[in-house]
Amino acid sequence: MKSIIHLYDSPMNVQLSSSAVRALESLKQPLLADINLIFGCMIAKRVWFKEEESVSADTVEVADNLKVCFRTVRYVKTCRLSDIDNGAVSEDFPLAVDIKNFVPDWLKIDFRRGQWKGAFGFDRAIALENHQEDNQGESALSLSNAEVSI
Repeated sequence: MKSIIHLYDSPMNVQLSSSAVRALESLKQPLLADINLIFGCMIAKRVWFKEEESVSADTVEVADNLKVCFRTVRYVKTCRLSDIDNGAVSEDFPLAVDIKNFVPDWLKIDFRRGQWKGAFGFDRAIALENHQEDNQGESALSLSNAEVSI
């Protein structure tokens, strides 16, 4: 399943594998894909899957039982990716520029061996394609400015 959503007025392609779609259909509670662009000792990318209530960020619905949010974060107490991957606590990373400049162009979600997997990235060609589709009036899900507090 492919769709385009808007985070902070920036379009993002979202692709769900067929196994992810099937797994979403069987969920009893909605799932949140928490996209993190990590700043600190290094720049890293992670997608965490959790219950929506556990994140204080604006979300956009992608499909039944799936919402997405995007945050820029930092880890003050560690620079080790192994610590970050094993539950180190992040905090929001304040940006001097508009967050929409950092929203990824694409997100891919899969469900393999009983675990959610996510990846995101930046691709100028996809960004231009999304912009052209928006201008042609194609349907897209959106998070309006009124709902965003930065």
